[in-house]
Amino acid sequence: MKLRKKLLITFSGLALLALATAGVTLWAIAQWQESERKLNEHYQRSLLLKGVRAATFRAFKEVPDVMVSNDPNAPQEFEKSLKPLESDFQRWAELADTEAEKTQVKEVRQAYDNLIKDASVVFALVKAGRRQQAYALMQSQMEGKDFVKFEEVTDRAVLSDLQNRQIIQQRTLSTRQAAQLVLTIAAFGIISLILLLAAYLSSDLFAPLREVEQALDDVAKGDLKRRLSEERDDEIGAISRAFNQMIEAIRDRVVGLTSVSTNGFSDRVDESALQTLPSRVTLHRLVSQLRSQVSQLHDGKDFNRDGQEIALNQLDQLLQAVARITDFGFPLDLNLARTDIRALIYEVLMRFQSELSDRAVSIDLNLSPEISYAVVDRLKLREVLSELIRNALTALPEKGGQIGMRTQVTADSSELLIEVADNGKGIKQPLIEQALTTTTVTERDRCPSVGLAMTKAIVEQHGGQLKIDSEPSQGTYVQIQLPLRE
Repeated sequence: MKLRKKLLITFSGLALLALATAGVTLWAIAQWQESERKLNEHYQRSLLLKGVRAATFRAFKEVPDVMVSNDPNAPQEFEKSLKPLESDFQRWAELADTEAEKTQVKEVRQAYDNLIKDASVVFALVKAGRRQQAYALMQSQMEGKDFVKFEEVTDRAVLSDLQNRQIIQQRTLSTRQAAQLVLTIAAFGIISLILLLAAYLSSDLFAPLREVEQALDDVAKGDLKRRLSEERDDEIGAISRAFNQMIEAIRDRVVGLTSVSTNGFSDRVDESALQTLPSRVTLHRLVSQLRSQVSQLHDGKDFNRDGQEIALNQLDQLLQAVARITDFGFPLDLNLARTDIRALIYEVLMRFQSELSDRAVSIDLNLSPEISYAVVDRLKLREVLSELIRNALTALPEKGGQIGMRTQVTADSSELLIEVADNGKGIKQPLIEQALTTTTVTERDRCPSVGLAMTKAIVEQHGGQLKIDSEPSQGTYVQIQLPLRE
């Protein structure tokens, strides 16, 4: 199974569990809010009904009072006490949700209306002077039947509200328990998936990537025998197969380089040793041996009766070898990236620290604070600067001398200038021009490195220019112009 599919399945499971958790949480919140609303409504119903009962009992005290004291204002006081009850009755009726609650409202209202009706009759009898009949009605009908009925229906309604609240509370508790259970299961599932994902990433992704990283480090150190397992059929397996193919291609190229025959040159190359060296070390070792061969040819050590023809043939073969080495060490493709120029310059100088110290060479470094980063091929630019420092050291005496390096930006901020200068013995300008366009060596005592042509090519690949000014006994000045890219 592909890595993408595995990760998609895992993250989809996490997303589904997260959605389920969110859904259960929202559902539990909605249920809790609904339960709270119903509980509040039932509490209000109970409070309103108890208030109606209390106000009714207070108001009906006026009925026996009118018979004892014959107060003419008793009917008015009675109606005044009952007037606020209408709004309470209305609110209590509006809070009835079920048919049972609506039936209770009708029963309580009917019992209440019967009391009001009987009280009105008692007041009318008292007013007409028929106290005996009024008293009998109050005793038999109001107190014996209507009040008893009113208390029964109101008590039943209060008890019903209490039972409904208990049911709602139990339902709320069940909802909370169910939500807790679902959330616990979801949390356990999420934690399990996270642990599985961590274990998978550690064993199935990070470990192979660390192995690939280690293999690349080994190759950088010159180990071309390293191979990665190709058993996997996912992206990691594809990377491993590509890595192994790359190593095979590098080995074939190194072997091809070492097979160059230059009438004795190939005998001096240790193929097994070259295959265990980094490509850059191999490049410089081969170039060094090529230079040695050229020097021997100039000294005439290999000349015989047909020495001229032999020398030309050997030079032709050497030129072909140098071209192959240059192609191998510095392919045409640029790997542009945002690079810290100041750090790169310090890195280049550190490569020559030991030689600079042993030969007591002073360094004059002037790095402009205006520039810190540029978009370049870091490795190739490092080789360019190293080549310039190497040529400067070659031009200096065995002890002493000075090398200067400076960076600055042009007035329009469009180009980065890197300058390298030395106070060495210098070289004639025509020889420099020739060195920038060819890899042949034409002067015995002082000739530029074959790397100058390659240096110029790399700078021009970046869209820049390389300028060299030199005079014998006056030193050499080199300027690199690179466009500043975003």
